[in-house]
Amino acid sequence: MSTATVKKRRVNKRKLTFTIVKYFFLALVSIFFLFPIYAMVINSFMPDEQLLGARSLWPNYFYFGAYLKMLNIDYLRYFGNTMLVCVLYVGGVCLMSTLTAFGLAKVKFKGKNVVFILIMSTVLLPGTVTSIPLYIIYANLHWTGTLIPLWLPIWFGGGAMNIFLVRQFIKGIPNSYSEAAILDGANQIQIYYKIILPLIKPIITYLAVTGFFGCWNDFQGPLMYVMDAQESWTLSLALYFDFVEKIATDNNNLANAQMAVGVMMMIPCVVLFAFFQNELMEGVSTIGLKG
Repeated sequence: MSTATVKKRRVNKRKLTFTIVKYFFLALVSIFFLFPIYAMVINSFMPDEQLLGARSLWPNYFYFGAYLKMLNIDYLRYFGNTMLVCVLYVGGVCLMSTLTAFGLAKVKFKGKNVVFILIMSTVLLPGTVTSIPLYIIYANLHWTGTLIPLWLPIWFGGGAMNIFLVRQFIKGIPNSYSEAAILDGANQIQIYYKIILPLIKPIITYLAVTGFFGCWNDFQGPLMYVMDAQESWTLSLALYFDFVEKIATDNNNLANAQMAVGVMMMIPCVVLFAFFQNELMEGVSTIGLKG
């Protein structure tokens, strides 16, 4: 056996060992992060008597009573409120952030950089600082107790970080596209609609999905603005006050009911991420190459 063959086998053996060790540690890390989710799902199907006895990692039989308890509240109405807010919020994010970013990236006007700096400076303000002034403004406008504060503000610009991401993406599009369209008689709205939007679909998908996640899981906003109006409760607020809070005071409601709440809140986000996973990865990876 030649020396080159021996060296090659040693290198292959080292690579194989490194690969095995790498995947072993990756599997351990995955188990560490996925175990709480597994425990939440399994506990949501555990019968009451098993929860009162010795705990285990698998139910004696699958018990759906915890999910049926959720139907005792006006679940569909809260779900409808949440979906309405999410749709309006995502629409505002996608439309207004792309419009604003297009103006800052491709439209020439005096003070463009100053406007962009002012927009980005709002990121420096913590949400806790602006929460009280915003509540006073919405209360004077008689918007508290309604869903309006949860979605309408995003229609005034689309959010500073969203504008920044889209602007960086649009800056990577060659100006020759816009110049050619202007020579053909297109105006700025036509350039935005027919040229820019089709080229920035990855970042729009990214903003839409992440915007939905944030809106769906939002608890502080509904707690501040619609807590006193039960008919306007979103799902996260309703599940807490109308379900989880009752669990804390009702001995008949056990951990399986709490876990069922968590599973129901998690399902839409998991499905959405699984469906748009490739688009999300493309949007994130492409952001770093633009600008």
